Amino acid sequence: MILSITKIELNSYTKLIPFFKFNSQIIAELKQSKCIKYKIGGSWNLKVWYTMTLWEEENDINAFYRNGTHLEAMKQAQSFSSKIQAIRIQKEDLIGWKEAKKGFM
Repeated sequence: MILSITKIELNSYTKLIPFFKFNSQIIAELKQSKCIKYKIGGSWNLKVWYTMTLWEEENDINAFYRNGTHLEAMKQAQSFSSKIQAIRIQKEDLIGWKEAKKGFM
């Protein structure tokens, strides 16, 4: 299984509403995808957001990321954030946020 973890640091608080709009649409599509499990977490100041998704195959991840709302969000990502990082690791289940965040240090 493949665990994909993304960290997004918003450029400013004015980006929160547009970010939440995209995020809610992406979550709706994620629920209809081949994603096995997912979770989302934010920092206490609401500027840094993390997503974690578990997939069976790399093709499933790529098909999701390169289509629909997620594709549109990636096209507009520069307007939201100049700091987006993503990692993929082999895991059989979701992991805790503390462990996940270590991948970005």
